[in-house]
Amino acid sequence: MNSYTQETYTDKWLYFRVGTAAANEDDEATGSNMYPAANLLGMCSGTSAADGTVTDDDNALSLFLKPIRKTQTAEVQDADANPDVIVLACGQYKQRVVMNNIIAAINSPNNGPYSDGIIVIADMGAGDEAGTENLLQGVTGVTIVSALAAAD
Repeated sequence: MNSYTQETYTDKWLYFRVGTAAANEDDEATGSNMYPAANLLGMCSGTSAADGTVTDDDNALSLFLKPIRKTQTAEVQDADANPDVIVLACGQYKQRVVMNNIIAAINSPNNGPYSDGIIVIADMGAGDEAGTENLLQGVTGVTIVSALAAAD
């Protein structure tokens, strides 16, 4: 008997939204942002500025991502080589817990053929109700420091 199995593969995407209501989510700093999980360059404890300077912060985790609008390399014209930076708020000294949860979500198998592959890291206004938050376990807030920094 011949058996045939088909694996369903969905790319993973990281979703961030700061805005708590439709009236304040009209740009890349507060509105919806989605990155391929493969764009995650790294994470560190503390609060990072757009230039990569990290300030000590015992309840923050900075994520560095390949810019989603970068179209040139740093050597060409005036292109920006800086990563996009997103800062997640978390419980005091809980950065490792959040790091583990992000990596576990990225590495987890998709939930069947109907999975959309979206990993909601922080959605401060999820659903139709303002203030209805949807956060990855351990995350308490989000700040988009320099999203889309390398736009041309």
